[in-house]
Amino acid sequence: MSYKIVTNKEAAEIELAAGSRAKTVKLLSGSWDGPYAVASVVLDDVLPDAEMHEHAADIWFVRKGSAKFILGGELKNPVSLRKGEKTAASIAGGKEQEVAEGDVIDIPPGVPHQIDARGRRIELLIVKINGL
Repeated sequence: MSYKIVTNKEAAEIELAAGSRAKTVKLLSGSWDGPYAVASVVLDDVLPDAEMHEHAADIWFVRKGSAKFILGGELKNPVSLRKGEKTAASIAGGKEQEVAEGDVIDIPPGVPHQIDARGRRIELLIVKINGL
């Protein structure tokens, strides 16, 4: 088994390259369809679609900035991306929670989630654990 150290510099590179009014994602380690993935995510003045993963957990670390996470509830008019993965424009009945630098968001499998960064910028590190 091989290992990788993701340096702060490597994680920050995407933050410098991320565009305004966009969601930018860079895979840093692992793979999206493997047992795990580590990625840097920047949301700048956007409300991306909500997601729900039946067999994957997400752990989000807020590196910089702030946003509102919407967690729980139900996806409104969900669309299947692939087996066990759904997306929708919004969530009905979710709980809204403000997050800021230093916060950690733990999202177990099956929990709808969405990040509202309209009017703000948030820089995150995500660890996705698949196959749960």
